[in-house]
Amino acid sequence: MSVKGSLTTSDFLPYPEYQRLLECLENDQRYKECAYCILSFCLSLRVSDVLRLKWRDILGERSIIIKEKKTQKIKSIPIGSDAAERLQDIYIKMKCPNKDEYIMKSERTKQPVSRQYINHDLLKSWKEKYHLQIGNFSSHTFRKTFGRYVYDKMGRSQESLIMLQYIFKHHSISTTMRYIGLRDDEVGNIYESIRL
Repeated sequence: MSVKGSLTTSDFLPYPEYQRLLECLENDQRYKECAYCILSFCLSLRVSDVLRLKWRDILGERSIIIKEKKTQKIKSIPIGSDAAERLQDIYIKMKCPNKDEYIMKSERTKQPVSRQYINHDLLKSWKEKYHLQIGNFSSHTFRKTFGRYVYDKMGRSQESLIMLQYIFKHHSISTTMRYIGLRDDEVGNIYESIRL
């Protein structure tokens, strides 16, 4: 979490830590929070877009069409089969809430919870309770984790950076590299690895 009034960026969560977080949330029967993490990571969505989703938007669907709150652009996003199955399973474990309800709804108001609630209440408590190995943990972490996952899964290739630049709609690959947490020391290691 950042210090109030300071400018920080969120870090990505190493994939094994992401998997462990999902397991911990599911073991604690925090199903809607588990759904939030899956939607944020697997669909690479910003928190503002996840909070507007209702169960009917995702159940039985192979893709969603959203108008991004930040950019106002309409975007079609595929839902992978593993993510779709996991979300269906979570829905059943939650005893099949009304499909017209927001996934991340407040029990008091029945409206979506706030970004502040996600950042200051949920994520802060998860970091402490589950001893997550991450520096700056925010709602944007899961989108960055998606980027880092794709980059690593595709062999840290130039092609992966081009694909991520397209997905994130960044203006340059250098922006994408900074976004997924590639640091100067990692880039320096590439040069250091050269053997003659």
